[in-house]
Amino acid sequence: MKRFLFLLVLLAGGVAWAAFAVPSNAAVVNGVTITQPQLNADVSAIANSHGGVYGCFLNAEEVVATDGESGLPPINGVAPDSSGGTHRVATTAFTAAYLDTVIGHQVVFGLAAKRHLVVTKQDLTTAHTQLVSQITAIMQDVSGSQYACAASAAAPLTGNQVLASMPSSFIEQEVRFDATVSVLEETEAGVGSSTAGLERYFAAHRSLFDTTCFTVAGYSSAADAQAAAAKVTATTPFSQIASQVSGGGPQGCDILYGITQQLPTGSNLQSLPLNTVSAPISYNGSYLLVEITARTPTPFATAKSEVQGAVQSAGSATAQKVIEAAEGKASVRVDPRYGTWTPKTAQTIPPVAPPVDEVLNSAANAPGTAAPSAATTTPSGTTPATGQAG
Repeated sequence: MKRFLFLLVLLAGGVAWAAFAVPSNAAVVNGVTITQPQLNADVSAIANSHGGVYGCFLNAEEVVATDGESGLPPINGVAPDSSGGTHRVATTAFTAAYLDTVIGHQVVFGLAAKRHLVVTKQDLTTAHTQLVSQITAIMQDVSGSQYACAASAAAPLTGNQVLASMPSSFIEQEVRFDATVSVLEETEAGVGSSTAGLERYFAAHRSLFDTTCFTVAGYSSAADAQAAAAKVTATTPFSQIASQVSGGGPQGCDILYGITQQLPTGSNLQSLPLNTVSAPISYNGSYLLVEITARTPTPFATAKSEVQGAVQSAGSATAQKVIEAAEGKASVRVDPRYGTWTPKTAQTIPPVAPPVDEVLNSAANAPGTAAPSAATTTPSGTTPATGQAG
């Protein structure tokens, strides 16, 4: 009888273990599940992207967004395995930060569905193009700095190269999110995503989309730029002055909105009279003088992408407030192994690491120690279902 009871205890223990071992949800957002396999697949793809390129890009993106004040937590939790292969675990800090991103995406998708917003195939195409351009710009921004990715100091990686390091399904999800945000911005701008709405906006702001030819000269100080502007006032042609500066002179022609987006707010090129030199414009540590030498109306079909960009920019601040409000009100449950959700800041706070004397086999996380295999008992302080290091 005792042996039979012991067998029942073993069976019960086995059932409990099996139930614990079955992957559960990493989070539930307004009733929509984010599964552990889904989260693990994304984090693994980022950690194992070719040369760590995508993880490096995400860190560079954070650095640029915060003006160098902060980056992302490191992805890899322990040293490579004994065969020199890829890292097998990810830090709880990075995983919690990335889970915030996935939760935020789901909030936006739910918000769009509630408002019956439609993302078209063209929206996805436009979003993909914009994503490539944004990544390329970020890679150029960090080129030559300590945050440069791979050999980007010599030849900055392009958006296409960064995206090529990740699975297509991952990129499709990122593009869908960006497209959804864009549609929300266009709606909040009071314009919408229809061609008719964009054409009305274009008609009301037609001069902003003129095709503009311009000449530029750059100086290392505001005083030098002001001295050059004074020479123009004294009747010296600006083209002559600009030609004396390295890289200065005619810069070709482009849609005015695209030019203004590259310059600080307040540059006011749209109101600059033809053949008139601007006041010095502070730009990336230098000072620019700009002269518009020609302006011609641009057909809507040619300027459509710039019109969309202008509309999205007009609705960006309001859309961000709407998203933040939705995040604050969202019903979010996070598996404690990933952290604790805080609605006030819409963040997942990583779990606190246990004291060293409570960690089984703590030497497994010592520098230079091989990562535990999938069959190895998971040390305390790691996420059991995922093998995440604390």
